[in-house]
Amino acid sequence: MGKKIAVVAVVAVFLALLSQGLVFAGETTYRFDPQSQSSRAMEYKNTWAGYKLYQSSCKSCHYRGNDKGASFLETDSRTMQGWNKVFYKKNVPCAKDGSWAKLSPEDLVVINDYLYTKAYDTWDPRSNKSCG
Repeated sequence: MGKKIAVVAVVAVFLALLSQGLVFAGETTYRFDPQSQSSRAMEYKNTWAGYKLYQSSCKSCHYRGNDKGASFLETDSRTMQGWNKVFYKKNVPCAKDGSWAKLSPEDLVVINDYLYTKAYDTWDPRSNKSCG
């Protein structure tokens, strides 16, 4: 009788953990884009492309100790709303001085997507995405 209870307990724990994993695996993050007035699902492909564009386009000037006069910039320098505002209003020096002219509107959206997912306020202790 004791072995049956132990087996049932192990199976119950396993099923509970499995169900939690399935719930977390299905999490999808959406970003409202003020520019296009639409929401879209954030996927790995847009954030990976955004990371590459961010590294080549933004970090080429915005690194610590640069001689270009650009302020140091990190992905968590702004909140999600703050990054949306930067790309929507285009009121930062990079946008005003023509540095963004080499980037297509699609490139800017992809960079914004990446920065949105890495913003200061994206960490949520209740989300599996914030673990490890």
